[in-house]
Amino acid sequence: MPEYCGVISINPKTNAKRNRVEYEEQQFDMAILERALERAKLVTIDRVIDELSQSVEIEEVSQALAGQVVIDIRHPDAQEDQPLELPGIEIQTLPFYALNSRFKELDYTRQYLLYCDKGVMSRLHAHHLLSEGHANVRVYRPS
Repeated sequence: MPEYCGVISINPKTNAKRNRVEYEEQQFDMAILERALERAKLVTIDRVIDELSQSVEIEEVSQALAGQVVIDIRHPDAQEDQPLELPGIEIQTLPFYALNSRFKELDYTRQYLLYCDKGVMSRLHAHHLLSEGHANVRVYRPS
């Protein structure tokens, strides 16, 4: 599901040089990895969302109102395949991977509703933006 793996592009490409990778692996202190693995804990994505809600209140709305802007943060392929249409509501497309860096360019006097298919990426990004001090962001979850 692309939303849960939002940091992975559809067709990732690398230009790694085998000898460089092998050299860096030899330099790596494996004890660091072993300590990290000993301390690791498995958390399902649903729990991550629940834990986020405890530190910052993320407001969800089921209906967009005139004057609000819905930001479709889905991958551009999803935006193209299934365009979001809300008559009378301004919609902007801004993929999740560009949202945090470009949100500060938006009009801070407007209210923005983040939209994605399942609500996971929109909640994660809303949490981050609210934590950064942006009070004008909510999550759009149509009913």
